[in-house]
Amino acid sequence: MQKEYPIHWLEEIINKILDKNLSEITLATGKTPSGHIHMGILRELIICDSIRRKLEENRKKINFFLFIDSLDAAKRFPEYIDKTFTKKYLGKPFSKIPCPVDETGYNSYADYFGTELISTFKQFGIKADVIWTHELYQDIIMKDKIRISLNNTDKIKEIFRKNILPTLDEKNRKLFIDTQKNWFPAMVICEKCGKMQKIDENGSIKPNRVLSYDKNKDTVSFSCTSCGNSGEITINKGELKLNWRVDWPAKWAIFKTTCEPAGKDHSVKGGSYDTGLEICKIIFNYDGPIKLSYEWLRLGDQDMKTSKGIIFTPKKYLKIADPEILRMLFLRTPPNKHISFRLEELYQLYDYYEKMENVYYDIEHANSETEEKFLKYIYPLCQTSRISTKKPLRLPFKYLTTIVQLKTILKIEGIYEKAKKILRYKGFDENLPFNDFETQLNRAQKWINEIKDILKNEKNESIKRKILNKVTIFEVPDNVSENIKNNLSLTQKLGIKLLKMFLISNKDLSDEVIQNKIFDIAKNELKIKPQKLFKTIYLIIIGKEFGPRLGPFLLMLDKDWLINRLSIE
Repeated sequence: MQKEYPIHWLEEIINKILDKNLSEITLATGKTPSGHIHMGILRELIICDSIRRKLEENRKKINFFLFIDSLDAAKRFPEYIDKTFTKKYLGKPFSKIPCPVDETGYNSYADYFGTELISTFKQFGIKADVIWTHELYQDIIMKDKIRISLNNTDKIKEIFRKNILPTLDEKNRKLFIDTQKNWFPAMVICEKCGKMQKIDENGSIKPNRVLSYDKNKDTVSFSCTSCGNSGEITINKGELKLNWRVDWPAKWAIFKTTCEPAGKDHSVKGGSYDTGLEICKIIFNYDGPIKLSYEWLRLGDQDMKTSKGIIFTPKKYLKIADPEILRMLFLRTPPNKHISFRLEELYQLYDYYEKMENVYYDIEHANSETEEKFLKYIYPLCQTSRISTKKPLRLPFKYLTTIVQLKTILKIEGIYEKAKKILRYKGFDENLPFNDFETQLNRAQKWINEIKDILKNEKNESIKRKILNKVTIFEVPDNVSENIKNNLSLTQKLGIKLLKMFLISNKDLSDEVIQNKIFDIAKNELKIKPQKLFKTIYLIIIGKEFGPRLGPFLLMLDKDWLINRLSIE
């Protein structure tokens, strides 16, 4: 009997969750606010948010938490943080480091960068409750998990040895065994200097490990590796943090996490996820979540890293493209496949989205029944607000990125009127609000600016050419250069004159009629290859031999301006 596969990979995860037959389901994700948080975090957030939506269709009670790990200590700072600032606060938890920029309203470094991410949730349609770990560690329930961990130090060390030792070479294995001898699974934040660890100049980390634990007195002893302060503190009044490999399962146990996605670095065999599951079950008496591993989102050919400043933030993304496009990108790609986000490929993403939307609204047929089911499954999950009963009003991305480059010769009001005509041509009878149009146009302009910056900074000419083959970047010169005019043949000049006369003599032309007329002039009247006439027209308008598809492009231009431009005799 042939195996029946689910419509979408999400269903496999959802079925595993439903098989647990729980009355309450908890989804979770987490992130350390070590700097601007790149949009790779959105992959796990959008996966969880989509699971939440599907489970709510099953009338399940769902919790969805994002843990901002604000009590993590600063091991390093990104390059864009001032060096004097970094030297002063290295080793402190991010919640105890002040805001690194001169902006009011932020309580800490963690608050500034965490809030930057959280502020985008509404636009991305993400509904998650945020838990700040520096607050969680003040709760009695977390204090109890610290006690449980300290009481079970030997068991935790055994689990670590079992999972970690096989992954180490001989040198690091010996180092690990030596470190484990007097190791406790918690660190102390020094009440004198506020640091939790010291980072030497060579990058080695010396944490303020718990040195001893007195169960009867409920105290731990420590010695600060940064300032030398030492002493004994109670668990209730002191500030402690669990080792990160123990912290994770402790949170799973507290919140009864059902499923949590994690990047491939955590999900390798014997890695922190597997270790965490074992600690969760043996130490905290909870089976732990369903493991969901995902590949990273790359920025072109680079892995994004917050601490190294290789980033493209969710906030920056929203300035150049619609949030639904990114949701679509994550949902159409299985989590075990890596994604390379390339700005120059936004055209293709918008084209895919357009097809998906047309299939959903039965405007276009999918290539197969399987594709139709897949596209109709993910379309609602891509939406950031209520799903419309008919196809939403939207200008084509390619149109926007072309027309925004004509602002030097077209007034905004003229561009707006042409945009409304395009929508009417596409069958929309609603009126496009001017504010919505401006928002779309501004996004297109910022995308153009980003592409120009990439081209400006790219030294490899081959890569530049590849980018330019995927995008259409141009400028409209004030005048046709004398060099271009002088190099036109009589045949080319005649072709331009015939096109000009055609435009003068006809009203309300469509882009296809214009496109076909250029072919006709070239082949039947001039007896030349159409490509030669197309190149001539591009040269006269934008000063180079190629550009956007010519028929639609000429239709975007002001007719009087175009006729004047074609008057080159």
